[in-house]
Amino acid sequence: MMKMAFFDIDGTLINAQNGMMEPDKETKKVLKQFQQQGNKIIIASARGVIPDGLKDIHFDGYIFSDGHYIVYDDQVLIDDMMTLSEIQKQMEVYQKYHGRAMFYGRHQEWCSCIEDELVKKHRIMFQGTDQKPDGVIEQFQPQDIQSISCCVLFETVDQLWNAYHELENDMTMVAYDQGLIRMDVYHKGYKKGTACQYLYQKLGVSQDNTYAFGDGINDIEMFELVGHGIAMGNAVNPLKKVAEYVTDDVEHQGIVQAFQKYFGIKEE
Repeated sequence: MMKMAFFDIDGTLINAQNGMMEPDKETKKVLKQFQQQGNKIIIASARGVIPDGLKDIHFDGYIFSDGHYIVYDDQVLIDDMMTLSEIQKQMEVYQKYHGRAMFYGRHQEWCSCIEDELVKKHRIMFQGTDQKPDGVIEQFQPQDIQSISCCVLFETVDQLWNAYHELENDMTMVAYDQGLIRMDVYHKGYKKGTACQYLYQKLGVSQDNTYAFGDGINDIEMFELVGHGIAMGNAVNPLKKVAEYVTDDVEHQGIVQAFQKYFGIKEE
């Protein structure tokens, strides 16, 4: 029976803030072997695009933006854009609570505070550098934005939760109130876990033949909705508590170790 494995990106396949911008060659080998056995590998991430360090791996599908942009076998299945009224309301709330908003489309970013210190910290966390990216639109009106997601940064936890509660009836959100205080915001709909469930059910794969690898808070639902949740050794404790298995960390071939345990696949 075909198996399907879902992979978070940051802290699972790469670790940009520690300079690990791509998986090691052993991890790439076991992923390829898994596919050669007739199985599928799927990205499941809050990111909106695949980072450069993963572009040489041919994933069978991509769940981006925590389930609001889904591609399988080069076909777009879900493309869940925000409406103008949703964007307008968000901008009002973020201004009220001093949020630093980064709106993301398929191939474009809108951010009026690109050199803000919190935004720089976000770049270091996910890009491995605080260098200003090219092509960001810094001056815009709400009607200019064609966004599928927004990441908004706050100085305090109170600001985060106040903004969250003003938007919770209208938007789907994932809040992070530890470390870099932020939330990812989407049109009302899927989260990462329900998106994984949508895809494996659509393809007729049984839940018991589905596996998920992750490290963060937004991976908890994904672990609950697949057959087998495998937490990286560097995962947050709440995720480890719901995991079926905790492997080694991302920088010590945690995926290779788990593939040996679950699928009998060893590095060559």
